[in-house]
Formats: sequence, C-alpha cells, structure tokens
Amino acid sequence: MDKVVTKVGKKGIIVIPKKIREYLGFGEGDVLVIRVSENKLILERYVPKRVKLGGKISEIVRDAKREELNLES
Repeated sequence: MDKVVTKVGKKGIIVIPKKIREYLGFGEGDVLVIRVSENKLILERYVPKRVKLGGKISEIVRDAKREELNLES
C-alpha cells in the first residue's frame, strides 16, 4: 500500500482515504480501536470477544423471576 498524506481537521478529525478504507475493509459505522505504539497511531477494527453462555441466560432470568415472585408474596 502506498503512502497517503492527509491532514488533521477541526476537532482532530482525520479522514481515512477511500482506497485505504477499501483495502482494510473499513466501512461507515465500523468501530475502531485507536492506540499509540512507538510514536505511531494504530487503528484496528474492534472485534468484541464472544462469550459462550450456554443456558446461563435463561437460568439467570428464571431465577430473577422466581425471586421477584417471592418478593411479591
């Protein structure tokens, strides 16, 4: 990928040129992580970690409803 020059605008806004967005697959609404390493700004796509909960959610909801009913009694 060739170097591209851009500038910082008002409120620190930086436009990522179209050819770089396309190359990296960045699109409108994507969430990015910004970090600094060795005086370089690094942008990475944010990928949330998936947690396998199995039946935990339904168990938590069931317990909460049971507790609510006990409080109403």
